[in-house]
Amino acid sequence: MTESRTRVWTEILALYLGSCLLIRGIKVLVDSGTLANDWLVLVAIVFLYTPVAAEKWNRFVVDHDITFPDPFWPAAKKALIFFAVVTGVIYVFFLPGYHVAQTWFYNWFTTEVMGMRRGYPVFSPSHAITSGIALTIAMQVLYQLLCVGYAEEFFYRGYMQTRLDGLYDPERFELFGAKFGWALPITAVLFTLGHSLVTWQWWQPFILFPALAFGWMRARSGNILAGALFHTWANSLMIILDHIYGISPLEETTLGDLWGDVAGIFTWIGGLFS
Repeated sequence: MTESRTRVWTEILALYLGSCLLIRGIKVLVDSGTLANDWLVLVAIVFLYTPVAAEKWNRFVVDHDITFPDPFWPAAKKALIFFAVVTGVIYVFFLPGYHVAQTWFYNWFTTEVMGMRRGYPVFSPSHAITSGIALTIAMQVLYQLLCVGYAEEFFYRGYMQTRLDGLYDPERFELFGAKFGWALPITAVLFTLGHSLVTWQWWQPFILFPALAFGWMRARSGNILAGALFHTWANSLMIILDHIYGISPLEETTLGDLWGDVAGIFTWIGGLFS
């Protein structure tokens, strides 16, 4: 029996807006100091458990082969190769572009084209990566993989894009071997808007471009693993580049802090399955 489009869209928007509201609340509490930064893991819990509400609502369950394929390791190997190829193709252009943008283009555009008295500052690669910073980066990568990359892909490309594929022809378009429908761009737009609903930054409209890449990787590979790896890479690399160029310098982490945080994350993960 075909589900009502209105009912499915009501489900999607209710879970989407509800998730954004919960995450915004968590972010406000963390930013105000009411909650410690460690409580940001709640964001991952929201994304991972929201689709459970869809199961209760419309008895919709995302196929495990999309979110966590079985057997896992062969699928993970394919995802890693796919991720490496896509990353190589994109970042051979992105890295020089980032350098030009930070050292010249943004400043030129805001002052000369837009006529702003105080334009975008000029940044240059002036901050080194010390051993303490390397530990901070390692912790960030782990956090990005478990609590951001996989969790967000689970909700958006795992649940939402799959759900919308049931409403719109999932093979309407084809690009570089991936067949997809309107579900992909719709999900990408909602993913982009979701960041702004939580906290606004001027650069957030540009999130649409990686969002489309995440959706394409989901359509091309049939699961979210490669997209989760690429999502983690994209976020982690921006953190590293923003440190090197002095935009958002990182604070050093000690080895004790690192192991304490790692133990805390894996304790939390273990609690999910106990």
